[in-house]
Amino acid sequence: MEWQYSRVDHLQPGACCLFCSRPLKSLKGIVISDGTREAYAGPNCAKKHLGAPEERLLDVARLAMLVVSDGDPLDEPPPVPAGDPAPQSGPEAIGGKASVARAPLPPLDSVVQYLRLRYEVMNGFKFQRSALLTEAYSSLQSGDLDETLRKRVAGTMRSAQANRTVFSERNIKHCIGLNFWIQEALNNTPKERASFLEAMASTLHSRWSLSRGQLEAINKWGANLRRRVHGFPHLDVGIFDGVIAPDFMLQKTKRDSKPGDGA
Repeated sequence: MEWQYSRVDHLQPGACCLFCSRPLKSLKGIVISDGTREAYAGPNCAKKHLGAPEERLLDVARLAMLVVSDGDPLDEPPPVPAGDPAPQSGPEAIGGKASVARAPLPPLDSVVQYLRLRYEVMNGFKFQRSALLTEAYSSLQSGDLDETLRKRVAGTMRSAQANRTVFSERNIKHCIGLNFWIQEALNNTPKERASFLEAMASTLHSRWSLSRGQLEAINKWGANLRRRVHGFPHLDVGIFDGVIAPDFMLQKTKRDSKPGDGA
């Protein structure tokens, strides 16, 4: 398979253009794929060798900004909303809401983006795949997404959004954005001091959310990291407020958890 455009993403240290071997010095760049491998390409080389992209590239790098706080890191944190801000669980949390008019199904481009985020960006997250999504992603990879599968995935997305589960499009974008900053912190932290960050990454990967307390703790850690790494942000502690984790996820997490993992 020939090289094709994949997405725009953060560049790893030492990233070089596949075509000219020159180092890429920007913070984000073009990722290309041949179906099994991925590589980086500079914008000029990508256009020269692959032509202009037929559609707007998926920009994964911008998702990191979705979890950055708008406030000043020195400001007092906002009061916690009434009720439990941590992920909820149970049938009463999902099925106990008053019925409302159903939203329309997400459009095709949202379905495609959702599948790509789940299968191309969320590697390392538990429950990343499902039978339906795998079938739909395979259909997408083979050419055009089957219409029946598109509607089924769109229905799943609509239900996740309406029920505010961790599998909603909004929440997976927050997971991806937060995971980037945790990995960035780990890359700049000595291994012997990284146990807290590793525990936070493990919890995020298994529960697809963190509590306000855990995010506040990461912000405190980040205060020290900012002395060494310019630009490490103050994270929005409310990004997972009201998000619902299904019982099967919490039960499996509890069985698999280790001391210090999660809260």
